[in-house]
Amino acid sequence: MKKVLVLGLCLVLCAVLAAGCLGGDDAGDNTTAPPAPIAPPADTAMYRGNVTNISTANNETIMTLAQVNGTNYGAANMNFVFGDNSKANFNLTDLKVGQYIEVYYGIPAGDVRPDPATVVVANVLPNADLVVYSGEIVNVTPAVNVSNSTYVGKLEVKLENNTTMIFNCGNSTQFYMNMSDVAAGTKVSIYGNWVIQTSMPPQTTAYEVRTYSE
Repeated sequence: MKKVLVLGLCLVLCAVLAAGCLGGDDAGDNTTAPPAPIAPPADTAMYRGNVTNISTANNETIMTLAQVNGTNYGAANMNFVFGDNSKANFNLTDLKVGQYIEVYYGIPAGDVRPDPATVVVANVLPNADLVVYSGEIVNVTPAVNVSNSTYVGKLEVKLENNTTMIFNCGNSTQFYMNMSDVAAGTKVSIYGNWVIQTSMPPQTTAYEVRTYSE
């Protein structure tokens, strides 16, 4: 009887482990680190958006990007073409609708944007919902010896899903807004690390902080 019971427990354990192994790949798809980004050259403009369309014309790949809610890169949508000199941290055959892409392209002359704009550098990023955070600042905790032009410390933000998150701002954090607006009550859009520390509340690193664009 004991042997049967032990054998039964072993079979159950094996089934649980097998299910975990089979489900592991699917669970990890959304948390896989993207390839290392390619550094852009100087004098380029930047746009980030989700891929909404991919087409081919004259043996060239053209993609349409749409900026996500709260961000503002100058246009709601932009078309980009991959030329012979374009560089990317991914294979064009792996480009898919829904991916979050960062593109650097030649700075347009005046207010006229090229359509399509030629890609200088393109980097695939983690999914937008993993790196773009929007919400209202509820508390600011400055670090010691903060200069007048930069902020180093912590931002506590109530996100749009009504959860609270702490964003650590270091010397490399870029603020594309008036520093006087870095205060409680300001709605912001933050581009940050996709890796979140499981503290209470959770926290991550802020790379860029902008005023939320309605």
